[in-house]
Amino acid sequence: MDASPAQQHRTGFGSADRRCPVTSALVSERQTAGGNDLELLRRLRRAVHRRPETAHREHRTAAYVERLLTRFGLHPFRPAPTSVAVHIGPPGIRPAVGFRADLDALAVAEETSAPYRSRVLGVMHACGHDGHTAAVLALARRLAADPPRDHAVLLVFQQGEEAHPSGAPLVLQGLPAAMRPPMFYGLHLWPELPSGVIGLRDGPLLASVAGITVRVTGAEGRAHGTQAESGGVDALSAGVDLYRALPTVAAGRTLTENRRHALHVGRLTAGEQPHRVPLQCELHGTLRALSDADENAALAQLRQLTSVIARRTGAAIDVEVERDIRPSLCNSASAVDLAAAACRATGVALRTYPAQPLGVSDDFGWYLKDGAGAMLLVGCGNGSSPADLHTPLFDFDEEALVPIVDVFTELARHPFGH
Repeated sequence: MDASPAQQHRTGFGSADRRCPVTSALVSERQTAGGNDLELLRRLRRAVHRRPETAHREHRTAAYVERLLTRFGLHPFRPAPTSVAVHIGPPGIRPAVGFRADLDALAVAEETSAPYRSRVLGVMHACGHDGHTAAVLALARRLAADPPRDHAVLLVFQQGEEAHPSGAPLVLQGLPAAMRPPMFYGLHLWPELPSGVIGLRDGPLLASVAGITVRVTGAEGRAHGTQAESGGVDALSAGVDLYRALPTVAAGRTLTENRRHALHVGRLTAGEQPHRVPLQCELHGTLRALSDADENAALAQLRQLTSVIARRTGAAIDVEVERDIRPSLCNSASAVDLAAAACRATGVALRTYPAQPLGVSDDFGWYLKDGAGAMLLVGCGNGSSPADLHTPLFDFDEEALVPIVDVFTELARHPFGH
Protein backbone atom coordinates (compact mmCIF):
# COMPACT_ATOMS: atom_id res chain seq x y z
CA MET A 1 0.00 0.00 0.00
CA ASP A 2 2.81 2.38 0.81
CA ALA A 3 5.54 3.21 -1.69
CA SER A 4 8.65 1.05 -1.52
CA PRO A 5 11.53 0.45 -3.96
CA ALA A 6 10.96 -2.28 -6.51
CA GLN A 7 13.38 -5.16 -6.00
CA GLN A 8 14.38 -7.96 -8.32
CA HIS A 9 13.35 -11.49 -7.35
CA ARG A 10 13.60 -14.68 -9.32
CA THR A 11 10.18 -16.23 -9.51
CA GLY A 12 11.20 -19.67 -10.66
CA PHE A 13 8.43 -19.66 -13.30
CA GLY A 14 9.64 -22.18 -15.86
CA SER A 15 8.01 -22.97 -19.18
CA ALA A 16 7.04 -26.45 -18.02
CA ASP A 17 5.30 -24.93 -15.02
CA ARG A 18 3.56 -22.15 -16.94
CA ARG A 19 0.19 -23.75 -17.60
CA CYS A 20 -0.63 -25.35 -14.24
CA PRO A 21 -2.32 -22.57 -12.16
CA VAL A 22 -3.72 -20.89 -15.27
CA THR A 23 -5.24 -24.07 -16.66
CA SER A 24 -6.63 -25.01 -13.25
CA ALA A 25 -8.31 -21.63 -12.86
CA LEU A 26 -9.66 -21.66 -16.42
CA VAL A 27 -11.22 -25.05 -15.87
CA SER A 28 -12.66 -23.75 -12.62
CA GLU A 29 -14.13 -20.77 -14.45
CA ARG A 30 -15.91 -23.05 -16.90
CA GLN A 31 -17.25 -25.26 -14.14
CA THR A 32 -18.51 -22.38 -12.03
CA ALA A 33 -19.70 -19.97 -14.72
CA GLY A 34 -23.06 -18.67 -13.60
CA GLY A 35 -22.65 -20.63 -10.38
CA ASN A 36 -20.77 -20.27 -7.13
CA ASP A 37 -18.88 -16.96 -7.06
CA LEU A 38 -17.18 -17.85 -3.79
CA GLU A 39 -15.67 -21.00 -5.27
CA LEU A 40 -14.40 -19.03 -8.25
CA LEU A 41 -12.98 -16.31 -6.00
CA ARG A 42 -11.13 -18.89 -3.94
CA ARG A 43 -9.61 -20.56 -6.96
CA LEU A 44 -8.58 -17.31 -8.61
CA ARG A 45 -7.16 -15.70 -5.49
CA ARG A 46 -5.19 -18.78 -4.47
CA ALA A 47 -3.77 -19.27 -7.96
CA VAL A 48 -2.45 -15.70 -7.85
CA HIS A 49 -1.28 -16.07 -4.25
CA ARG A 50 0.87 -19.11 -4.97
CA ARG A 51 2.93 -17.32 -7.62
CA PRO A 52 3.47 -13.73 -6.45
CA GLU A 53 5.54 -11.25 -8.42
CA THR A 54 6.98 -7.94 -7.25
CA ALA A 55 6.26 -4.54 -8.78
CA HIS A 56 6.78 -4.08 -12.53
CA ARG A 57 7.66 -7.77 -12.89
CA GLU A 58 4.11 -9.15 -12.92
CA HIS A 59 4.64 -10.94 -16.24
CA ARG A 60 3.05 -14.24 -15.29
CA THR A 61 0.24 -12.61 -13.30
CA ALA A 62 -0.66 -10.25 -16.17
CA ALA A 63 -0.65 -13.15 -18.64
CA TYR A 64 -2.88 -15.12 -16.28
CA VAL A 65 -5.39 -12.26 -16.06
CA GLU A 66 -5.27 -11.74 -19.81
CA ARG A 67 -6.00 -15.40 -20.55
CA LEU A 68 -8.92 -15.50 -18.13
CA LEU A 69 -10.46 -12.36 -19.60
CA THR A 70 -10.11 -13.85 -23.07
CA ARG A 71 -11.82 -17.05 -21.90
CA PHE A 72 -14.65 -14.89 -20.58
CA GLY A 73 -15.12 -13.71 -24.18
CA LEU A 74 -13.53 -10.30 -23.63
CA HIS A 75 -10.76 -8.47 -25.49
CA PRO A 76 -8.07 -7.31 -23.04
CA PHE A 77 -5.20 -5.01 -23.94
CA ARG A 78 -2.01 -3.77 -22.27
CA PRO A 79 -1.94 -0.08 -21.26
CA ALA A 80 1.46 -0.72 -19.61
CA PRO A 81 3.97 -3.58 -19.90
CA THR A 82 2.58 -5.74 -17.08
CA SER A 83 -0.85 -4.14 -16.70
CA VAL A 84 -4.04 -5.39 -18.31
CA ALA A 85 -7.25 -3.52 -19.12
CA VAL A 86 -10.52 -4.45 -20.76
CA HIS A 87 -13.44 -2.44 -22.16
CA ILE A 88 -16.85 -4.06 -21.64
CA GLY A 89 -19.98 -2.80 -23.37
CA PRO A 90 -20.84 -1.28 -26.71
CA PRO A 91 -17.64 -0.71 -28.68
CA GLY A 92 -16.41 2.76 -29.47
CA ILE A 93 -17.94 4.60 -26.52
CA ARG A 94 -16.13 6.10 -23.55
CA PRO A 95 -16.56 3.97 -20.39
CA ALA A 96 -18.87 5.52 -17.83
CA VAL A 97 -17.05 3.95 -14.88
CA GLY A 98 -13.77 2.15 -14.19
CA PHE A 99 -12.59 -0.31 -11.57
CA ARG A 100 -8.98 -0.88 -10.60
CA ALA A 101 -7.23 -3.89 -9.08
CA ASP A 102 -3.49 -4.13 -8.41
CA LEU A 103 -1.32 -7.12 -9.30
CA ASP A 104 2.00 -6.84 -7.46
CA ALA A 105 3.22 -8.59 -4.32
CA LEU A 106 5.75 -7.61 -1.65
CA ALA A 107 9.27 -8.69 -0.75
CA VAL A 108 7.99 -10.42 2.38
CA ALA A 109 8.67 -14.05 3.31
CA GLU A 110 5.34 -15.73 4.04
CA GLU A 111 4.96 -17.44 7.43
CA THR A 112 1.43 -18.81 7.13
CA SER A 113 0.81 -22.54 6.91
CA ALA A 114 -1.91 -22.19 4.26
CA PRO A 115 -1.85 -24.90 1.58
CA TYR A 116 -1.89 -22.13 -1.03
CA ARG A 117 1.02 -20.20 0.53
CA SER A 118 3.59 -18.54 -1.70
CA ARG A 119 5.91 -20.79 -3.66
CA VAL A 120 8.30 -17.93 -4.36
CA LEU A 121 11.02 -17.49 -1.77
CA GLY A 122 10.88 -14.12 -0.05
CA VAL A 123 7.82 -12.84 -1.93
CA MET A 124 4.15 -12.93 -0.90
CA HIS A 125 0.84 -11.18 -1.41
CA ALA A 126 0.95 -9.52 2.01
CA CYS A 127 -1.22 -6.55 1.00
CA GLY A 128 -4.23 -8.37 -0.44
CA HIS A 129 -3.62 -7.59 -4.10
CA ASP A 130 -4.35 -11.24 -4.92
CA GLY A 131 -7.82 -10.66 -3.47
CA HIS A 132 -8.26 -7.39 -5.35
CA THR A 133 -7.37 -9.16 -8.60
CA ALA A 134 -9.74 -12.04 -7.91
CA ALA A 135 -12.62 -9.67 -7.09
CA VAL A 136 -12.30 -7.66 -10.30
CA LEU A 137 -11.89 -10.86 -12.33
CA ALA A 138 -15.16 -12.10 -10.82
CA LEU A 139 -16.73 -8.77 -11.79
CA ALA A 140 -15.40 -9.24 -15.33
CA ARG A 141 -17.02 -12.66 -15.58
CA ARG A 142 -20.39 -11.30 -14.48
CA LEU A 143 -20.24 -8.41 -16.95
CA ALA A 144 -19.05 -10.66 -19.77
CA ALA A 145 -22.04 -12.93 -19.21
CA ASP A 146 -24.46 -9.98 -19.34
CA PRO A 147 -22.70 -6.91 -20.80
CA PRO A 148 -24.15 -3.42 -20.33
CA ARG A 149 -26.07 -2.26 -23.41
CA ASP A 150 -26.32 1.50 -22.93
CA HIS A 151 -22.89 2.27 -21.44
CA ALA A 152 -19.42 0.77 -21.12
CA VAL A 153 -17.18 -0.23 -18.22
CA LEU A 154 -13.39 -0.28 -17.97
CA LEU A 155 -11.52 -2.76 -15.78
CA VAL A 156 -7.84 -2.15 -15.00
CA PHE A 157 -5.40 -4.64 -13.48
CA GLN A 158 -2.46 -2.42 -12.61
CA GLN A 159 1.21 -3.15 -12.16
CA GLY A 160 3.51 -1.73 -9.52
CA GLU A 161 1.22 -0.26 -6.88
CA GLU A 162 3.83 -0.94 -4.18
CA ALA A 163 6.77 0.57 -6.10
CA HIS A 164 8.26 3.98 -6.58
CA PRO A 165 7.71 5.03 -9.29
CA SER A 166 4.29 3.43 -9.23
CA GLY A 167 2.45 1.84 -12.13
CA ALA A 168 -0.62 4.09 -12.02
CA PRO A 169 0.82 6.93 -14.16
CA LEU A 170 2.04 4.36 -16.69
CA VAL A 171 -1.47 2.94 -17.00
CA LEU A 172 -3.09 6.35 -17.33
CA GLN A 173 -0.55 7.40 -19.97
CA GLY A 174 -1.27 4.18 -21.86
CA LEU A 175 -5.03 4.68 -21.88
CA PRO A 176 -6.34 6.74 -24.81
CA ALA A 177 -8.30 9.79 -23.66
CA ALA A 178 -11.49 8.25 -25.06
CA MET A 179 -10.91 5.19 -22.85
CA ARG A 180 -10.61 7.04 -19.54
CA PRO A 181 -13.85 6.97 -17.54
CA PRO A 182 -14.93 10.06 -15.58
CA MET A 183 -15.33 7.94 -12.43
CA PHE A 184 -13.06 5.24 -10.97
CA TYR A 185 -13.47 2.87 -8.04
CA GLY A 186 -10.77 1.01 -6.19
CA LEU A 187 -10.79 -1.43 -3.30
CA HIS A 188 -8.47 -2.39 -0.51
CA LEU A 189 -8.78 -5.32 1.87
CA TRP A 190 -8.84 -4.07 5.46
CA PRO A 191 -8.28 -6.45 8.40
CA GLU A 192 -9.34 -3.82 10.96
CA LEU A 193 -12.92 -4.09 9.63
CA PRO A 194 -14.91 -7.30 10.14
CA SER A 195 -15.55 -9.49 7.13
CA GLY A 196 -18.76 -8.55 5.33
CA VAL A 197 -18.47 -4.82 6.10
CA ILE A 198 -17.47 -2.08 3.65
CA GLY A 199 -15.76 1.03 5.01
CA LEU A 200 -16.35 4.28 3.15
CA ARG A 201 -15.79 7.96 3.88
CA ASP A 202 -16.31 11.16 1.91
CA GLY A 203 -13.34 13.47 1.43
CA PRO A 204 -9.68 12.83 2.28
CA LEU A 205 -8.93 9.16 2.89
CA LEU A 206 -5.20 8.52 2.36
CA ALA A 207 -2.20 10.81 2.45
CA SER A 208 0.14 11.95 -0.27
CA VAL A 209 3.81 11.03 0.08
CA ALA A 210 6.82 13.22 -0.68
CA GLY A 211 10.42 12.26 0.02
CA ILE A 212 12.42 14.65 2.22
CA THR A 213 16.22 14.84 2.47
CA VAL A 214 17.76 17.47 4.74
CA ARG A 215 21.52 18.01 4.37
CA VAL A 216 23.34 19.75 7.19
CA THR A 217 26.87 20.99 6.55
CA GLY A 218 29.16 21.99 9.42
CA ALA A 219 32.59 23.58 9.51
CA GLU A 220 35.96 22.24 10.58
CA GLY A 221 37.59 24.04 13.52
CA ARG A 222 41.20 24.40 14.52
CA ALA A 223 43.02 21.07 14.38
CA HIS A 224 45.55 21.36 17.24
CA GLY A 225 46.76 23.24 20.23
CA THR A 226 44.98 25.22 22.91
CA GLN A 227 42.33 26.33 20.39
CA ALA A 228 41.60 22.87 18.97
CA GLU A 229 38.09 22.67 17.48
CA SER A 230 37.45 26.38 17.99
CA GLY A 231 35.48 27.85 15.11
CA GLY A 232 34.01 24.47 14.23
CA VAL A 233 30.34 23.75 13.55
CA ASP A 234 29.07 20.29 14.52
CA ALA A 235 26.70 19.11 11.77
CA LEU A 236 25.44 16.22 13.90
CA SER A 237 24.53 18.53 16.77
CA ALA A 238 22.68 20.83 14.39
CA GLY A 239 20.93 17.83 12.80
CA VAL A 240 19.80 16.55 16.20
CA ASP A 241 18.52 20.04 17.10
CA LEU A 242 16.51 20.00 13.89
CA TYR A 243 15.16 16.51 14.55
CA ARG A 244 14.03 17.50 18.05
CA ALA A 245 12.26 20.55 16.66
CA LEU A 246 10.36 18.63 13.98
CA PRO A 247 7.19 18.11 16.08
CA THR A 248 6.42 21.74 15.27
CA VAL A 249 5.93 20.48 11.67
CA ALA A 250 3.83 17.57 13.00
CA ALA A 251 6.14 14.57 13.38
CA GLY A 252 5.05 10.97 12.76
CA ARG A 253 2.39 9.64 10.39
CA THR A 254 -0.91 10.33 12.14
CA LEU A 255 -3.28 12.65 10.32
CA THR A 256 -6.67 14.13 11.15
CA GLU A 257 -8.95 16.69 9.55
CA ASN A 258 -7.19 19.28 11.74
CA ARG A 259 -3.67 17.81 11.53
CA ARG A 260 -3.34 17.71 7.79
CA HIS A 261 0.34 16.97 7.35
CA ALA A 262 3.00 14.93 9.14
CA LEU A 263 6.74 14.54 8.70
CA HIS A 264 8.41 11.27 9.64
CA VAL A 265 12.21 10.98 9.74
CA GLY A 266 13.32 7.36 9.61
CA ARG A 267 17.06 7.74 9.05
CA LEU A 268 19.75 10.09 10.33
CA THR A 269 23.41 9.68 9.35
CA ALA A 270 26.44 11.80 10.27
CA GLY A 271 30.19 11.88 10.56
CA GLU A 272 33.03 9.74 9.29
CA GLN A 273 35.30 9.22 12.29
CA PRO A 274 34.39 9.03 15.96
CA HIS A 275 37.09 11.50 17.05
CA ARG A 276 36.33 14.24 14.50
CA VAL A 277 33.68 16.94 14.44
CA PRO A 278 30.98 15.72 11.99
CA LEU A 279 30.93 17.96 8.95
CA GLN A 280 27.94 16.33 7.28
CA CYS A 281 24.59 15.14 8.61
CA GLU A 282 21.60 13.93 6.61
CA LEU A 283 18.02 13.34 7.69
CA HIS A 284 15.80 11.24 5.41
CA GLY A 285 12.06 11.02 5.80
CA THR A 286 8.62 11.26 4.26
CA LEU A 287 6.11 14.08 4.30
CA ARG A 288 2.46 13.03 4.24
CA ALA A 289 -0.35 15.46 3.54
CA LEU A 290 -4.04 15.53 2.69
CA SER A 291 -3.76 17.94 -0.24
CA ASP A 292 -1.23 19.85 -2.33
CA ALA A 293 -1.97 22.96 -0.27
CA ASP A 294 -1.29 21.08 2.96
CA GLU A 295 1.99 19.74 1.54
CA ASN A 296 3.05 23.25 0.51
CA ALA A 297 2.24 24.58 3.98
CA ALA A 298 4.31 21.84 5.62
CA LEU A 299 7.29 22.50 3.35
CA ALA A 300 7.12 26.21 4.14
CA GLN A 301 7.16 25.42 7.87
CA LEU A 302 10.07 23.01 7.43
CA ARG A 303 12.15 25.55 5.53
CA GLN A 304 11.40 28.22 8.12
CA LEU A 305 12.50 25.83 10.86
CA THR A 306 15.75 24.95 9.09
CA SER A 307 16.52 28.66 8.72
CA VAL A 308 16.12 29.14 12.45
CA ILE A 309 18.37 26.15 13.25
CA ALA A 310 20.97 27.29 10.71
CA ARG A 311 21.17 30.79 12.26
CA ARG A 312 21.42 29.37 15.75
CA THR A 313 24.09 26.75 15.02
CA GLY A 314 26.05 28.27 12.15
CA ALA A 315 25.43 25.18 9.99
CA ALA A 316 24.33 25.35 6.37
CA ILE A 317 21.07 23.44 5.88
CA ASP A 318 19.54 22.44 2.54
CA VAL A 319 16.14 20.79 2.04
CA GLU A 320 15.58 18.54 -0.99
CA VAL A 321 12.03 17.41 -1.82
CA GLU A 322 10.86 14.64 -4.13
CA ARG A 323 7.19 15.31 -4.74
CA ASP A 324 4.46 13.13 -6.23
CA ILE A 325 5.68 9.80 -4.93
CA ARG A 326 2.00 9.38 -4.12
CA PRO A 327 -0.82 11.91 -4.50
CA SER A 328 -3.38 12.23 -1.75
CA LEU A 329 -6.49 10.11 -2.17
CA CYS A 330 -9.71 12.06 -1.74
CA ASN A 331 -13.05 10.30 -2.24
CA SER A 332 -15.53 12.44 -4.15
CA ALA A 333 -19.00 12.99 -2.69
CA SER A 334 -20.76 11.82 -5.87
CA ALA A 335 -18.84 8.52 -5.98
CA VAL A 336 -19.39 7.91 -2.27
CA ASP A 337 -23.12 8.51 -2.64
CA LEU A 338 -23.35 6.04 -5.53
CA ALA A 339 -21.29 3.44 -3.65
CA ALA A 340 -23.46 3.82 -0.55
CA ALA A 341 -26.59 3.35 -2.70
CA ALA A 342 -25.02 0.24 -4.23
CA CYS A 343 -24.38 -1.17 -0.74
CA ARG A 344 -28.00 -0.59 0.20
CA ALA A 345 -29.24 -2.14 -3.05
CA THR A 346 -27.17 -5.28 -2.51
CA GLY A 347 -27.71 -5.56 1.24
CA VAL A 348 -24.02 -5.12 2.04
CA ALA A 349 -23.19 -3.69 5.46
CA LEU A 350 -21.74 -0.19 5.17
CA ARG A 351 -19.84 1.70 7.84
CA THR A 352 -18.69 5.32 7.77
CA TYR A 353 -15.00 4.57 8.21
CA PRO A 354 -12.37 5.62 9.09
CA ALA A 355 -13.31 8.47 11.38
CA GLN A 356 -10.24 10.44 10.29
CA PRO A 357 -7.99 10.35 7.22
CA LEU A 358 -5.14 7.87 7.33
CA GLY A 359 -1.40 8.47 7.12
CA VAL A 360 -0.83 5.48 4.84
CA SER A 361 -0.91 5.82 1.07
CA ASP A 362 -1.98 4.13 -2.16
CA ASP A 363 -1.34 5.15 -5.74
CA PHE A 364 -5.07 4.93 -6.57
CA GLY A 365 -5.05 8.68 -5.95
CA TRP A 366 -3.63 9.13 -9.46
CA TYR A 367 -6.94 7.92 -10.92
CA LEU A 368 -8.83 10.64 -9.05
CA LYS A 369 -6.60 13.56 -10.02
CA ASP A 370 -8.79 14.59 -12.95
CA GLY A 371 -12.07 12.91 -12.13
CA ALA A 372 -14.41 11.55 -9.51
CA GLY A 373 -14.14 8.25 -7.67
CA ALA A 374 -13.64 6.48 -4.40
CA MET A 375 -11.70 3.72 -2.71
CA LEU A 376 -13.77 1.24 -0.68
CA LEU A 377 -12.18 -0.53 2.29
CA VAL A 378 -13.21 -4.19 2.32
CA GLY A 379 -13.43 -5.76 5.76
CA CYS A 380 -11.58 -9.07 6.05
CA GLY A 381 -11.01 -9.32 9.79
CA ASN A 382 -11.97 -12.67 11.24
CA GLY A 383 -10.80 -12.49 14.83
CA SER A 384 -9.90 -10.21 17.69
CA SER A 385 -6.30 -9.67 16.49
CA PRO A 386 -6.07 -10.24 12.73
CA ALA A 387 -2.62 -10.00 11.16
CA ASP A 388 -1.79 -6.59 9.73
CA LEU A 389 -1.22 -5.87 6.09
CA HIS A 390 2.43 -6.07 5.00
CA THR A 391 3.23 -8.75 7.57
CA PRO A 392 4.31 -12.38 6.96
CA LEU A 393 1.14 -13.78 8.57
CA PHE A 394 -1.45 -11.79 6.63
CA ASP A 395 -4.22 -13.97 5.23
CA PHE A 396 -7.99 -13.81 4.80
CA ASP A 397 -11.03 -15.87 3.93
CA GLU A 398 -12.13 -15.24 0.36
CA GLU A 399 -15.73 -14.95 1.54
CA ALA A 400 -14.78 -11.37 2.42
CA LEU A 401 -14.58 -10.63 -1.32
CA VAL A 402 -18.19 -11.52 -2.14
CA PRO A 403 -19.71 -8.22 -0.87
CA ILE A 404 -17.38 -6.03 -2.91
CA VAL A 405 -18.05 -8.05 -6.07
CA ASP A 406 -21.78 -7.48 -5.48
CA VAL A 407 -21.29 -3.75 -4.87
CA PHE A 408 -19.00 -3.30 -7.88
CA THR A 409 -21.47 -5.20 -10.07
CA GLU A 410 -24.23 -2.83 -8.99
CA LEU A 411 -22.03 0.19 -9.71
CA ALA A 412 -21.05 -1.23 -13.10
CA ARG A 413 -24.67 -1.84 -14.07
CA HIS A 414 -25.94 1.49 -12.73
CA PRO A 415 -23.01 3.92 -12.95
CA PHE A 416 -25.31 6.95 -12.80
CA GLY A 417 -27.52 5.63 -10.00
CA HIS A 418 -31.06 4.31 -10.22
